[in-house]
Amino acid sequence: MVTHMGNGTMTRRATLALVVLGLSLGCGTVPATVADGATGAATDAASGDLVLVVGATGRTGIYAVEQLVDRGYRVRALVRNPDKARAALPAGVDVVVGDVRDPATLDPAMQGVKYVISAIGGGARNTVAGNGPEEVDHLGNVHLADAAQRAGVAQFVLVSSGSVTHAADYPVPFMRPVLAAKLKSEDYLRASGLPYTVVRPGALIDEPTGPGHIVLRQGDGPPGQISRVELARISVAVLGSAAALGKTFEAAAEAGEAAGDLEALFAALQPDPSPAQ
Repeated sequence: MVTHMGNGTMTRRATLALVVLGLSLGCGTVPATVADGATGAATDAASGDLVLVVGATGRTGIYAVEQLVDRGYRVRALVRNPDKARAALPAGVDVVVGDVRDPATLDPAMQGVKYVISAIGGGARNTVAGNGPEEVDHLGNVHLADAAQRAGVAQFVLVSSGSVTHAADYPVPFMRPVLAAKLKSEDYLRASGLPYTVVRPGALIDEPTGPGHIVLRQGDGPPGQISRVELARISVAVLGSAAALGKTFEAAAEAGEAAGDLEALFAALQPDPSPAQ
């Protein structure tokens, strides 16, 4: 299971033209950068808080679970296949069975949870009926957000995707329904009243280490690329960060000089406009 969200309501004009993967970035904010390996200010503040990871056995979710455990969080994984989860995840992770397509299975998983990380996705080429982008990426995240709100969750982190606001003319046709579904889930989360953070990764690469410096932007310009390990690091670092609340941003990794840490990058980002705006 994986979830993604888009920002259809936000438009920002750039104050600086940027070039990413040979493309000119004409909208967004000036990017903030950080050296690879830096962490957010919440590193020492986990204090055993319980985090629900949805999509925990996916290629990004596994990294998120590992990093959460390393940082002292208690971790609960919502999965459809518990045997697969227990074989793949670190010892001590609380594995609970549920399905984002079935709202009735979600409330028990939310009990005692402070933070939610949703890294689910139906898959661009999934041919199983009822398991596509609309059912998983859109409605699955809607169901999760509703359950999180009922449980009083302190922060919902949605792992979305770059280019969600360009779904209609995205150059890879089979990705268009995925991006459109993610955008709808993003918009729903932003309007829900839940404290949230939306992370839009660039093109994902599976190598454990990627380019040297993390770059955060806003405006949904050319997405760049980022490793799943780095994406997981960002998704974990935003937990408990007041500077990251109510913000949607793109995340990529590039070569070049960088300074500061992730918390400083979160603080440099602009908050999302009100859904009514």
